[in-house]
Amino acid sequence: MIEKILLLSNLAYIASCGTNNVPTFDQTKKTFDCTDGMDVTMPCNIMLVIDPLTSMTYYNIKEDERELRGYRARFDSNGNLVTLLPSSQLPLNFSSFPPPVQTDGHFRPIITINGQVPGPTIIAHENQRLVISVYNELKNVEGVTIHWHGMHHKDTQRADGVAFITQRPIPPNTQFTYDFYASPGGTHWYHAHSGAQRTDGIYGALIVKDTLPGNMYDFDYPDQHTLLLMDWQRDASIDLFYEKGFDLVYWKEVPAAGQEGYVPYSVTRSADGTVVGPLPFWSGIINDKGRHYDEMNQTNIRNSNLCNFNVSEGNRYRFRLIGAQALYAFRFSIQDHRMTVVSTDGSPIIPIEDVDYVIVNTGERYDVIVHANQTSGNYWIWAETLEVETNIGQGFYNSISKHRAEAILHYDESDDASIDDVDEIKTCTSSSPCKAINCPIRYYGDIIQCTNADEFESVPDHVIPQSIYSPNDTVFLNFGFDGESTTSGSSINGVNFRFPANPPLTEYAEFQNSSDMCPTRGCDHDVATHCACTHVIDISSQPRGSVVELVLTNRATDGSTPNGAPHPIHLHGHYFYVVKIGYPENDTSGLFSAANDDVECVITATNVPCPRNFIAVENQNGGFKQSLRWRDLIRPAGIDTQNRFARKDTVIVPYGGYTVIRFVVDNPGWWFLHCHIEIHQLEGMAVVIKELPKEIPTNNLITCPGAGGSLSNLRVSPLIMIVGVIITTLCVYLA
Repeated sequence: MIEKILLLSNLAYIASCGTNNVPTFDQTKKTFDCTDGMDVTMPCNIMLVIDPLTSMTYYNIKEDERELRGYRARFDSNGNLVTLLPSSQLPLNFSSFPPPVQTDGHFRPIITINGQVPGPTIIAHENQRLVISVYNELKNVEGVTIHWHGMHHKDTQRADGVAFITQRPIPPNTQFTYDFYASPGGTHWYHAHSGAQRTDGIYGALIVKDTLPGNMYDFDYPDQHTLLLMDWQRDASIDLFYEKGFDLVYWKEVPAAGQEGYVPYSVTRSADGTVVGPLPFWSGIINDKGRHYDEMNQTNIRNSNLCNFNVSEGNRYRFRLIGAQALYAFRFSIQDHRMTVVSTDGSPIIPIEDVDYVIVNTGERYDVIVHANQTSGNYWIWAETLEVETNIGQGFYNSISKHRAEAILHYDESDDASIDDVDEIKTCTSSSPCKAINCPIRYYGDIIQCTNADEFESVPDHVIPQSIYSPNDTVFLNFGFDGESTTSGSSINGVNFRFPANPPLTEYAEFQNSSDMCPTRGCDHDVATHCACTHVIDISSQPRGSVVELVLTNRATDGSTPNGAPHPIHLHGHYFYVVKIGYPENDTSGLFSAANDDVECVITATNVPCPRNFIAVENQNGGFKQSLRWRDLIRPAGIDTQNRFARKDTVIVPYGGYTVIRFVVDNPGWWFLHCHIEIHQLEGMAVVIKELPKEIPTNNLITCPGAGGSLSNLRVSPLIMIVGVIITTLCVYLA
């Protein structure tokens, strides 16, 4: 476990590539709008500086100077920011300092992008060239990479930004440039893809402007109406990872007699009794603001400010929701306002109207239309967790109080800035049920009507390839906890993913000969054997234009208990079509009773538990077969219909169930497929898909990301190739 933590923290295998002078930047610049005065033919140059700072602290970071001495702040009883030091001990120019990073009003170490959490919003034309220079100023020898979540990087995988898969991490005091075209259009985002840095602050919105079909909204202001949702922790993410990795007990402060108010933390559960919260919820933030609820004293511990999202009465606005969370799914709603859902993960769908709740998992994006049709004033925006109190089996209700992120919808016509606290902002009854989308469980009684991802439909303008209805290959992948231990063994097919020392994209020869690679026949199937290796799903035999079907299952060894959780699965480099979601069985009260039986395991060997070892096993003829298959080789109803499946790049796999997705083989590369819950991915719930390897571009691949190295996606001239060789030589020399 120690070795795995060190590797995932990027404390090993980092090349030394020289240093760069860190440029100054404007900490108050919240948006890089590449569409302002620029057309699609004009490249947009952006600079992102990664800095370790602390929240609730004033720093003097401006374009003309860079001073990282901090001055701590707090909120007074009126919600105003004040410093802990008296004014006589502050510098003379303190009044010109930008405001501190607030998050939830709690002081803790953070990682900022240009002095901000989240980082600046990037807005671009579709197919516009983005040249983004990233400066790593982390002081703890941590490398960093940036993944552009939602970008497909056709022929440009070198810009995908996955540490040890497409590049080595950018070392501290080093600059690296990502150079790619913004495509596809829609609501996307960017975030760290190295260690546990994303949920410490390295994330931001990436909006690629598009036009939705129909006249559905009056205004689209991505710089004003984009909401990044985050479950924010009190401690640094890597600290939480260490605690969980060593199976330490979390302690929760509660108003309880004895034990001085502390009791061991127990997992929280959803309405069907399955697991939601293996880690304690601390705070929720929307964009850069939120507030922590003190459960001990049952009050908001900080008088924090909240974000306002302004609208004008009578107009319709496009709001963009981005799930940046570490763990918790959020159900998003707006007080007294219903929504029309028009897009998911940047891909337009046939509008779903009159929606009360949108459930957003980490990695997902949803675009909704909000009609400002209420009396002018202020209305709550809530993103609540799916946790419920001990009285489970009652739908969304009996939710754990205050486990949510909050913001305010403000009508411009209103001069009133106040808003009353409420216990709930939606009331759902059997006679007036609420409407939700993207539910991780099937049954919510008669008070919730849910439309799920396999029921979304692509807009008529999108032409679905006919080949999608006739997949060439089917691969079963089980997402479970069957690796080193049941608590820290996040795995796929019983294998904990181990990152290689050499990225396969840039250092293939070294990667191919690495001892980290999974054996050809898979890991030893002995029940006591821990299996950790670089897990590759090789679809190189599939020609361009063929279709691969993935059956993503979520089963534990004992399929009769509710001790598992849904997994949001993200595939890099592709859209996939969501074909079918199979849910587990529920009893009459809505509680989990048994896993879905559409899938069966065919392993019968001694000491091989099913479904732990779903990896391919050798058969008597010297070939290989999968240990999972459709029960009795009968494909379930609805899976082969020619529906207008919606496209996504992140989808939920319900616990005890499965999700069927299909994608077209058309993008050469090594593409990461993983659970987007950060701690699950860090523990090893991931694989790499090897696609069209003979077509992967091999020119202009700089193995060392320092010394101003660039991941250019352009067709490379001989001169640029020579420059690349020179830079690579310098990297090797400096190392």
